[in-house]
Amino acid sequence: MNIFNTYFDLIGIICIPLITAIFAFALPLLLQTAARIDDKYSSTILVKIFRKDRLCRFFLYSMLIALSMIIIWACQFESMIDIYIINNSALILLAISSIVLISSTIGVIWLTYIYYVPELLLKRLVKQYKNCKNNQEHKLYFESISKILFYSISKADEDLSRSLLQFYFDTFVSYRKGKENIKITYPDEFYNAIFEANELLCKRERKTVSLFNDSTLYELFIDEYQHTIISDKTFYLIWMCHFQSLLYSKEGFIMSYWKKAHQYLNLFLAPIQNKYDVKWQVTNQDEVNKRAQERERFLEFHYALGGLLLFREKYDLMKQISLWTNQTPPKYVLVPETMEEVITRFMDVSKKGSYTNPVYYEQKYPFPDVSGVNADGIIQMWIKRYVAILFLRQYTLHEYFIYSHTLEMPNIPETQSEKNRWKDELDTLKYFIDDYLSQKDVLMQLGLGELSNPNWFVENNKSCPDDIIDAYKQKIAADIEQIKQTQDIDENKKKEFHEATKNIISNVYKDYAELFATNINNDYNHLFFGGRYQLMDKAAFANNQEISYANSDTIVAETVSLELKRDMLNVFLLMNKSQYLFKEQEVFKAIDALFLSQDIFSIIAIGINLDYFKTIEDKLERIDGKWSYNGIHIIEIWNTMNEFFAQSFIIIRTADLPCVVHNDISKETKQKFGLENVDAGNKTYASIMDLNKEDFSKVKDEIQKSTNVQDLSKSVLVCVDINTEVRCKKTSKCVQLKIFNQFDDRGMPNTISDIHNIWIGD
Repeated sequence: MNIFNTYFDLIGIICIPLITAIFAFALPLLLQTAARIDDKYSSTILVKIFRKDRLCRFFLYSMLIALSMIIIWACQFESMIDIYIINNSALILLAISSIVLISSTIGVIWLTYIYYVPELLLKRLVKQYKNCKNNQEHKLYFESISKILFYSISKADEDLSRSLLQFYFDTFVSYRKGKENIKITYPDEFYNAIFEANELLCKRERKTVSLFNDSTLYELFIDEYQHTIISDKTFYLIWMCHFQSLLYSKEGFIMSYWKKAHQYLNLFLAPIQNKYDVKWQVTNQDEVNKRAQERERFLEFHYALGGLLLFREKYDLMKQISLWTNQTPPKYVLVPETMEEVITRFMDVSKKGSYTNPVYYEQKYPFPDVSGVNADGIIQMWIKRYVAILFLRQYTLHEYFIYSHTLEMPNIPETQSEKNRWKDELDTLKYFIDDYLSQKDVLMQLGLGELSNPNWFVENNKSCPDDIIDAYKQKIAADIEQIKQTQDIDENKKKEFHEATKNIISNVYKDYAELFATNINNDYNHLFFGGRYQLMDKAAFANNQEISYANSDTIVAETVSLELKRDMLNVFLLMNKSQYLFKEQEVFKAIDALFLSQDIFSIIAIGINLDYFKTIEDKLERIDGKWSYNGIHIIEIWNTMNEFFAQSFIIIRTADLPCVVHNDISKETKQKFGLENVDAGNKTYASIMDLNKEDFSKVKDEIQKSTNVQDLSKSVLVCVDINTEVRCKKTSKCVQLKIFNQFDDRGMPNTISDIHNIWIGD
């Protein structure tokens, strides 16, 4: 009997009920499974991964196709072609879709089983992670695997944890592959997973035997074999994990990390030795410097960690990390072995957190409950206190070798500024040390309890910390004084001084060039102007300065310049001068009242804002930068320092303008003060005399007698000398029209009728 003759009965009995049953029961079960996954792993990400799985999608698509086939079969479309297969195609497709649906249902049941067994799920997700084609998929599957890690931690599933740790180790190694000597910043999902896992480990109760009892996941960021460089972002993540561990009193985590870091710095981040060519030139200096920077960054992190432990009063843990070593005789790499390391580290703390970056430590190593404008200073203080304890620790170290001098202070820094800074910092170090020496209970917990006995230092034939520090300070102070006396004047600074002097003095003559445009050789009155000789600290002109000396190369020349600008105008006092006071609105009317000839007279505007007067006087003009009034040329002198002529117009015959003469300085003066010609045209001389030199002993004696300053060994005499003469004809006349100011001038201003022309009759 042909089975297709009774296909209607078969459909009614098998296919349609089967599809309907699966739709009615399997689909809700699928939704329930998704909810159970969320409950089991506390993760909607795994639900999303479940939904994206090919078995789940295959089931959903086969369900939709089967339902579609039922609809097509129910419509009973008539075939256009009388072929048996085509006539029964709806039945065939319905039967096939039913078989496919059954297969997909079995597949999704198997998938559900996988998601209920974490070990199977991990294997599946790892395989899918490795087959990902883009970063977005990598991130999604990495985060889903991280959820299984969190599950294994919360359930203390050791076997699952081992598999997960192997995955993370392989993943970190794979990410670092090919990045040797490159600073690595990992994807955010790496940091987020490790941070959250560490939080769960901190909250978890300690098990009798557990993989996570005293080990940390953030040790994965310490690359011991691939020689990559730890980035600032990675350091920050490790720092926050330490903070988590301290918050939950998981000191074992920090100790475990410390051991790993010790090994990393000692074996895999060791200093690189110099390599030399045939000429004994270092050939790998860049490589050496780069490794030194890596080591410094790593050590800085762990000194900051010591400060955090001290801030949290974890004295027992500090004792453990300061004593831990893995070799005999002991070698300590994360804490100092010499006093030089202690002192240098203490001095570097403030140097890094200086004005150039006032939030250096706050950004890199934030402390809990420390914030605000003083946060960086507070963090620095605790790091310094930690170093102070390491200073005391030096007393307890054994000197295994003849060259081991645990209390030997370092060499004095080279620059004067560093020496002074070290002197100040040593006072702070001394204060911290004395503070801890008075806290016997703290010293006991730190393993330094014997130092709380004041007699211990004498009994063990060791100098006490105060004596060591005071002697070192005195040595620094003596060296500072010695350098102040013996250091030479820097040639570059001397050259800068000469150049600045030349420019400053010559600019004065340029500014007054139009005023002193004539030559006068007979029958004249004159004024003389000289230079200035000033005592200054020699350090201002030395290369090795203890402080910054602003304007040291210009201050003497500026003083001479100001005197010239101010007093050269006093040449008008030597002339036959008439003086008047006029209000602003009247001053040009007064000029008009003099009936001046354009070709004979000039107007000198001293300290006058001509742009302002242009708004009230139409005859005032400026053409090509030159001012004139009613055709009379105006010489503009911008000077308000001379109290006699500031805010004045001087009316003078052009032929009676004064002149300036640059006289030379006597040969004896040049030799006595070692003057050098810095501007031949203007005959400007300058010198810097080191009064500690034997060549200038006579000058030094003269200064001591005249000033009563006995110690000039650290001083120089800064000399800027000129012999400038300003001349005017004995017959010169001028009229001064000063702008009346009700606040500065007494009496009443003149009127136009008061003024008269002093040149009438000449």
